[in-house]
Formats: sequence, structure tokens, C-alpha cells
Amino acid sequence: MKIHVIVNPAGASGRTGKKFKKLIPILKDSPHETEIHYSTREHGIGEICHEITSQDKDSELYIILMGGDGTLNEAINGMEHIERIHLGYLPAGSGNDLAKSLGLSSKNLDAQLKEILKLTDRRSMDIGEIIYGSTSEAIYGNDKIGFTDEDNRIHRRFHDSTGLGFDAAICQAADASRYKTLLNKLYLGKLIYIFNAIKLIFSLKPAHITVDCDGQTKVYDDCMLFVVMNNNYEGGGFKFCPEAKNNDGMLDTCIATPAKKMDFFRIFPTAYDGSHTKFSAIHMGRGQKIHVSSDSYEWVHTDGEVKCKSNDVTIRLLPEKLRLLM
Repeated sequence: MKIHVIVNPAGASGRTGKKFKKLIPILKDSPHETEIHYSTREHGIGEICHEITSQDKDSELYIILMGGDGTLNEAINGMEHIERIHLGYLPAGSGNDLAKSLGLSSKNLDAQLKEILKLTDRRSMDIGEIIYGSTSEAIYGNDKIGFTDEDNRIHRRFHDSTGLGFDAAICQAADASRYKTLLNKLYLGKLIYIFNAIKLIFSLKPAHITVDCDGQTKVYDDCMLFVVMNNNYEGGGFKFCPEAKNNDGMLDTCIATPAKKMDFFRIFPTAYDGSHTKFSAIHMGRGQKIHVSSDSYEWVHTDGEVKCKSNDVTIRLLPEKLRLLM
């Protein structure tokens, strides 16, 4: 049996590559044939996954991926024929939200790899997809945002969450900060997100949004936060949708409409343990297909990856589930 091992050696400011070197002897001792693929700036995770999964469309594929949530996001957006993929994931990023949702640790990677190499499916996971009805201020070209369908709409997948407004704006501001790389090297990467969160609470203009969830339409004024989650952690451990399950065929939503900025400042920290749901300004929901339109263009993220702004998005689950080896 052949296994493709894909590694982002530059992940977590280079720590991912260092951790992987310690795992190479385990791969060499495995009875399976392994091929290691290292991503680079010129040849990324998405391109590698596309090349592997677009070949030999009739056989099962075994892939082991090492990196963070962003690495996995790029991987699933490059995958073809998800229904025939068996994925092993070794969490080695800075946030590791998916690992938290799956109950995985980033500390015992050698033991996890040995379990993965048994090549036994242990669970399956829904994969979400966002369809952009419009885009603005795209950071990359459309081909880097996602794939374009016959109606010229851009699609992008996610495993944990997607959202527009506050949490996406935090990710965009952090990515644009010249201090992010330095703080990551000092193991203080979360500080840049906390700093930008405090800043944006007072500077971000609330949006007027209309949400259609499985045919039920609601309008929200003064919306600061709109999140759709497949797993129950995002942003380094925030549980905006504490009841979300990644295999129930449903997406969970969290919408925040605080009357005052100070109210949101008080509510936001409680999302770390999921207790924010007790506030009247928090609106929870669940559905299979969600359409959101806004009176303004807002930054949009998928698993913390920000590609563009939009004022019109549709969010749903793929019909296929991804099989997991851990």
C-alpha cells in the first residue's frame, strides 16, 4: 500500500519541519511504501494534493498530512474525489483547532503516526463549502481563492469554520501585520490576534445582514459577528458554536448583534468556553444550506484563511464525507 505524506516544513515558523524529522524513522520502519512531499512557496499544499488526487481516479488514496489548520484548509481545497481519500492528520500548527475538536494532541505525534499507519478508518468528517456570489479586494486571483464553476461563481472549502465580519477581519489584520512572523517565532503568535481583536471591537462598523437558513429568513441589524461552524473550535480555541458536530450533516451558526461596542467587549471573551450563548445579543442556529447577504463588503475567512471580501455568500456541506485515519 502506498501512502503519500505531505508536510508544510515552514509551518509554525519552521517548527513543523523540525517535528517531522523526528518522525521519519517511523515511516521508514513502516511496511508500507511512502512518498514524502514537501510544500514550498512555489508549489503549495493545494497543488500537491491536486496532483496526487487527480490521478488514477478509481483507486483508494492514503494521505498523511502534517501542519496546522491552514495547511489542512489548503489540502482539502486541492483534493479531487474526496470520497476515495483516507486522511491521516498530524497537528503541528499554532492554533490546531481541528485537533481540539477531534481530541488529538500536538505533543504525542509519534504515537499518533503509528496509529495512522494501521490505515484503519476511525471516523468520517463533513466538509463545508462557501460559494461567493460576489468578491471585492481579493488578496489573490480567483484561482487562488478557490475553483470557479460554470456560472463563474467561486467555491472554497473549509473543515472547521467560515465567517464574515469580526473574526475574518481579525485574521486579515493579523496576516497583514509585520509583527506576526516575529511573534510566532517567540511562541507568542496569539498576541497579534488578541491585539487586533481589541482594536477591531471599537473600530469595526457593524453590518446589516439577511440570513436564509434552509428557507427561513431573518434580518439582523448591527451584526458584529457571523460564524458558520462544522467543528466546535476556531480562532485558537474559541467555541462560538459549542454544540457543533463534524459528522451530523449540519452546520451551526453564531450571530452577534450587541447594542453597544462595550457589550461585545464583555461577551467576546466568554466564547472561549462557550458560555456566550446565554447573552440575548447572541443568536444560535443550525442548518444545511445558509445564504447571507450584507449591506457592506466584509472580509471572509475559511479556517482562518482570508482571501477576499464579499457581501453575498452561500454556505453548505459537500455531499461526500472525508474519511479519517485517526
